[in-house]
Amino acid sequence: MLKAFMEREKLLVEEKLFFYLETLEIPGVLHEAMHYSLSAGGKRIRPFLAIAVSQLLGKEKEEVMPYACALEFIHTYSLIHDDLPALDNDDIRRGKPSSHKTFGEDVAILAGDALNTDAFSILFKHGYGNFKKGGEYLADAIGGRGMVLGQVKDCKIPEDERTIEVLNDINYFKTARLIMASTSGAAAWLDAKDSVIKALDNYGLNLGLAFQIADDILDITSSTEELGKTVGSDASLSKMTYPSLLGLEEAKKKAFEHSQIAVSALDVFEESDWKKVLSELAEYVVRRKK
Repeated sequence: MLKAFMEREKLLVEEKLFFYLETLEIPGVLHEAMHYSLSAGGKRIRPFLAIAVSQLLGKEKEEVMPYACALEFIHTYSLIHDDLPALDNDDIRRGKPSSHKTFGEDVAILAGDALNTDAFSILFKHGYGNFKKGGEYLADAIGGRGMVLGQVKDCKIPEDERTIEVLNDINYFKTARLIMASTSGAAAWLDAKDSVIKALDNYGLNLGLAFQIADDILDITSSTEELGKTVGSDASLSKMTYPSLLGLEEAKKKAFEHSQIAVSALDVFEESDWKKVLSELAEYVVRRKK
């Protein structure tokens, strides 16, 4: 069920994604660079989560589509900046040359900046959700109290603080906050009750942590061809990861634990196909191969 639902919604997301991009009327090489990274593919998990939440809550997809596509703009910007020489220095992203390898570092940085800012342009031009709750949640999740803070923490880890507690803190901000914005943030955008937002916050948090642990594992167990980006980069950069701290098998157990907590967080919702899909997604992120 999960695969069929994700493939169907991915088509809708990509149709809307490029429609919104064109409405922004961005000229020249900047448009080309933004389009290049947006069209590189990927699973579109974050917008899929927002759509799934809308369906779980009995809302129309159109209500959440601007928010869902804003999430993908933001995620794409973060990948462009992650790949830069100053950060992870990756030459390949989703099987294609990274933005900075194609357009140069200057245009790549600026394309990332534009995607980040224009995510909110989409909300203002096309959105009609709860801007106060949903928009504020999204901004908090990506700025100096969210994803960007997580990246800074990841860059500046003192040698005597390489512990699982520090790593959990980094990945809460760096990865989980944007996943939470895709679940509880989408619910806030749709003006859901606080109890619903809280349950989806717990789901998104644990899904995000499971996803990051699985990412760390894939960096040492997968191949560049399978993953669509250079494997082994964490080790080459001496990055702190779950396998490096816990060992491979314990890291796998940790990912599974978080996925099961995510599934349990959905207990407050009545049985439905979309609840099953979200449960399957929590289990899929820890067994995926790319």
